[in-house]
Amino acid sequence: MSLRKSLHALGVLLVAAATPAAYAQFSSSTSANPTQWQFYGGLNVPTGSNSHLLDTGWTFGAGVTFRQPGAPFGLRLDLSYANNNVSPHGLYQAAGAAQMRIDDGWVDTWALTASGELRQPFNNQTYGYAMLGMGLYYTRMELAEVGFGYVCNPWWNYCYIGTGHLVVGSDSSTKFGWNAGVGLGFNLGNGASWFVEARYAWIDTAHERLQFVPIVVGVRF
Repeated sequence: MSLRKSLHALGVLLVAAATPAAYAQFSSSTSANPTQWQFYGGLNVPTGSNSHLLDTGWTFGAGVTFRQPGAPFGLRLDLSYANNNVSPHGLYQAAGAAQMRIDDGWVDTWALTASGELRQPFNNQTYGYAMLGMGLYYTRMELAEVGFGYVCNPWWNYCYIGTGHLVVGSDSSTKFGWNAGVGLGFNLGNGASWFVEARYAWIDTAHERLQFVPIVVGVRF
């Protein structure tokens, strides 16, 4: 079963399980605040066609979720940043296509997303949730050559042999994309909880579809 189908199946299960009685019991042990903030960080795993072109990177982000007390559905807004280095295979392909030396490369991704979130309690201490949404993704790729040179520091008035990155190619785009994910939360009391979640995000750029699975750990309050 594909990741997308697995996420869909889990979302259906959460919808079926979200009974008013179960959620009422869960809500009685959590905060009645309709606004929750979340902060998180973790790995950004490339998948699909770009999995062999990019290495696993890192990501962090913050967001806010609006949910009426006692309601399983909420609206979640997130702003996140991710960085992935170009893999050795990707550098080899880029150098061959450009007919020049390329020693390093990376992809930066900024995402502003809006998602519907369905939360389902398992007991007073744990809950699961599923997300589905879309957003605006800004991606920038840079390819660089590592060079050596004589560098002088005007502040300390001395010179030395140093290395640096010379950007030899770059490309950027701003596109709409989609994301779907699941998570598991653990209550800390007073409406706070920590969570672990994974999302599948895909962005159709001008050249190809970029696909990532951010796997993060965070806290919400």
